[in-house]
Amino acid sequence: MNQPLTSRRKTIITLFALCWLIVNFQCTNTPTKSTDNPELQRIENAEHVVVYQENDKFLGWPANNGAWSADGVNMLVGFTHGDYELIIDNHNIGGNRRSWLARSTDMGKTWQGFDPEGYVGDFGQMPDLSPVDDPIDFSHPQFAMRIVGTAYHGAHDDRGHFFFSYDAGQTWKGPFSFGETDLREWPELKNTTFQGELELTPRTDYIVEGENECLIFMSVRSKGEFGTDRLFCARTYDGGKSFEFVGWVIPPYDEENSDPTAKIKLETEDADNPHPHQARAVMSQTIRLKNGHLICAMRRRYEKHNWVDAYVSKDRGQTWTFLSEVGDAGAGNGNPPALNVTDQGRLVAVFGNREEPGTMMVVYSDDEGQSWSAPKILRDGYGSEDMETIDLGYPLLLQRKDGQMVALYYWSTQDQLHHIAATIWDADH
Repeated sequence: MNQPLTSRRKTIITLFALCWLIVNFQCTNTPTKSTDNPELQRIENAEHVVVYQENDKFLGWPANNGAWSADGVNMLVGFTHGDYELIIDNHNIGGNRRSWLARSTDMGKTWQGFDPEGYVGDFGQMPDLSPVDDPIDFSHPQFAMRIVGTAYHGAHDDRGHFFFSYDAGQTWKGPFSFGETDLREWPELKNTTFQGELELTPRTDYIVEGENECLIFMSVRSKGEFGTDRLFCARTYDGGKSFEFVGWVIPPYDEENSDPTAKIKLETEDADNPHPHQARAVMSQTIRLKNGHLICAMRRRYEKHNWVDAYVSKDRGQTWTFLSEVGDAGAGNGNPPALNVTDQGRLVAVFGNREEPGTMMVVYSDDEGQSWSAPKILRDGYGSEDMETIDLGYPLLLQRKDGQMVALYYWSTQDQLHHIAATIWDADH
């Protein structure tokens, strides 16, 4: 006997509701992996080394200073050396800030820290600068260059200057100006949307291209305006006697001449997302691939967001295009990246994450930076005197003669407060 129409409707509605409840129950009870707190893998073959530690001293920020290795055996890293002072909501560093170095002669296993003579800071915050008279041989097997700017620990020169060494950092020549023309007066920098006076905020990032030819990466910003840094590259063809502008990696934002559809995907609502040129771009690390392409990884920031981007140039630095987002640099003011490439061509990027509990992260790319692996924990177990501020990172990355990587950064534990540390591991396996 057929059911009445109303009865059949009730049955269908009841079945539909039951199915909806079952599906909804399954969806809401299915385990999900939080993107904010993912289950991260750990680098298991990592060896951690204390590079330099000193009681009652705060040591930090290798990425503000530089790291060099001429042969993969002898290594040098710079850092800021200052008095330890407990300061609420800030770095626990007081006065007597100096630019120090630490040296290893055994591929990063052991280190010796020292205050070098005739080096950064020894000539005052605004030293008298000399132009280069005799062309620099950038191809010298023990060449090293330290670039100085302003607005970070141990560097206060708006004009920018540099030192160089022919003996792997045992002795230094300088300070030198970037030619006879103040870079801040270059029309490519001055005739932009920057407001007011300019100041150079570079760290040490350069690519040797020949005996007298070198490409350097620098950042510039409106004087005293935190976060307005943008990134460009310049080149010398005559051994450092003069420099010329090559191209913007990330230029200042120009609303009239920028593609309005270009957006950085930070927020759900697209209207809340900035143009790429509206975000801070500073503290680059650049490598040259075997095919000649340049990969530049840099520190980005927009409002509360901190991350690392990679850009690529296929014309020796004249033009740059976005390549990929490398990783999330976490809370606070974020962290800059360290970048290197293994013998097998794998790109390796390291950066600190200042979100609790505080970690050093590493990501890999096997397609020349087009995509990156999920982040892995290179080191955790951070600890400080008060745990009020997670203060770590600013890494640099050197390669040993045996192919292993050496990440250099600042770190803290309850037993050894802020010191310079190294992590050694095989990034190809």
